[in-house]
Formats: sequence, structure tokens, C-alpha cells
Amino acid sequence: MAKVELDLKVQQELQEYKEKETIKSDVLVNGSVFQIWKVRLPFLIITLIGGMLAGAVVGAFEEALEAIVILAVFIPVIMDMGGNAGTQSSSIFTRAFVLGQISFDKWKKHLGKEVLVGISMGAVLGVAACLIAYLWQGIFALGLVVGLSLFFTVTIATTIGFLIPYILVKLGFDQAAGSDPFITTIKDVTGLLIYFGLASVLLAHLM
Repeated sequence: MAKVELDLKVQQELQEYKEKETIKSDVLVNGSVFQIWKVRLPFLIITLIGGMLAGAVVGAFEEALEAIVILAVFIPVIMDMGGNAGTQSSSIFTRAFVLGQISFDKWKKHLGKEVLVGISMGAVLGVAACLIAYLWQGIFALGLVVGLSLFFTVTIATTIGFLIPYILVKLGFDQAAGSDPFITTIKDVTGLLIYFGLASVLLAHLM
């Protein structure tokens, strides 16, 4: 009986979500330019602000970059891997939610599993990046900085990639238009802070 009630609740949540998403999608496809702007532009402004904040982080560590130029080589690796991990999680959430495979009642379980996935993938990728950077540049501390940064960035990106769409859905916002800008902003700023923070500590003797 309890299972039947739970299934009915999940189906109801899914039906409500589909109805809301149909309306939002219709506006984005068939609405006026101004209506489309109202949905998409605010999230892109958030991304713009996030990009400026990421630039400010790089600027704050300008001396470190000048002292150890090789740090700049690995910035795209950290940013791209974090972005890809976040996009994966966001896409997985969206598809699973639409198919009724994720319910709000079991949300914590799904999120916990995704965090574990992020940690495990981050560990594997971090170790690989550490070894590659070390063998390439011959500086173990640099490899450690790259590896640890990638581990934390992938873990965080995977977590927020699953969490942000859920929050937007719960708050009634368009997660299709809003998820990636939020994920990109948070991932970029935190990734750069972690990367340069670790570099300042572990590579201080080279600065």
C-alpha cells in the first residue's frame, strides 16, 4: 500500500514537472525575443559575473603565475575537466528526473551516491593528472598541485552538477536555462581558488 502511494506521488510530481517544463519550453521556442531574454539573459549575466570573479582570482595570484609560468599550462585542464564532470551530472539528473527515476523523497540517497561517484572519479583522474604532470615537468610538487586540484574540482563539479538542477526545479526556475551558468560559475571560481591556493602552499619554495 505504501509503495503504491509512493509511486502515485512520484507520478504526480513527474506530471507536474512535465506540465511546467512544457510551458517553459514553449516560451523559449515560440515566445517573443523579449520573453526569451527574460528567461535566458539573467543566467548568462550570472555567468558573466562569475567569469569576472574567476578573472579576479587569476589576477590575485598574478605573482605566482609570473614566478611559475608553467602553472598557466594546467589551468585549462582543471577548468575543462570540472566543466565536463558538472555537465555529465546535470544531464544525468535531468534525464533521470524526466523518466521518473529520481524522486524528491529519495533525493538525499541519489545525491549521496553522486558525491561518492564524484570522489571516486576525482581520485582516479587526480592520480593520473599528478603522474602526467610530474613526468612531463619533473616537479613532483607541481604534479601534486595538479592532481589534488583536479580531485577537488571534479568532486565539487559532480556534486553541484546534480544539486543545482534539483534546487532550480524545487524553486520553480527553468533548470534547462539556469543549471549550466550556475555550475560553470561555481566550478570556475572554486577550481581556480583551490588550484592557486595549493600552488601557493606546495610550490612556495619556487616563488
